[in-house]
Amino acid sequence: MVVPVYNEESAIVPVLTEWRKVLAETVPNFLLLVINDGSKDGTLAALMALQWPDLRIHTHSNRGHGQSCLVGYREAAKLGATHVFQIDSDGQCDPVSFRSVWEKRHDAPAVYGRRTSRDDGFGRRVISRILRWSLKMKRQTKLNDTNVPYRLYHTKLVAEASRRVPASFDLANIAVALLMEPKGFVETPIHFRDRVGAPASVRYWGFVRKARRLFRDLDTL
Repeated sequence: MVVPVYNEESAIVPVLTEWRKVLAETVPNFLLLVINDGSKDGTLAALMALQWPDLRIHTHSNRGHGQSCLVGYREAAKLGATHVFQIDSDGQCDPVSFRSVWEKRHDAPAVYGRRTSRDDGFGRRVISRILRWSLKMKRQTKLNDTNVPYRLYHTKLVAEASRRVPASFDLANIAVALLMEPKGFVETPIHFRDRVGAPASVRYWGFVRKARRLFRDLDTL
């Protein structure tokens, strides 16, 4: 399980603890791979204090969430994982739905959660809808939630796709979803909780800037 993290010292340990329990009940052999994206608070210290045998920590200078996900996919391939599952570190990803995602792992190379119910506010739901329909028009994608942080991949395929994404591509997880789409995918409903810990690093107006950059970046993909 790949978890990119940036300045989540109050959330990261509870999030990993609840997910570790669910993974142990569902998957016969797993690792937690945390990609520390240059956190400036006590996140790294909190991770180091855990000393779990199934925890791996990769630290690099700040590259952004999407590029950190790409690093996680490639590192998972180096570790020999057959499947890689990505979530975020802010507690919004509810492990209750994981079993239904894991059971579909042989149905397609990519399994996505689809956020059919959300606790993180009307504004975030609107942003997701605008993104969905914009990408359907620009890229003719059939994906409903290209940016969902609840995705299971065949590791070799997603590692290969990640290498095709430019290092300058900001919302790189969207790029990966679009590149993986021709290989096949399935979606399953999930509930998305409100975040815990520190406020989100990207506020509403920040999404406008990110959207503009996304559509520029898509031309380079």
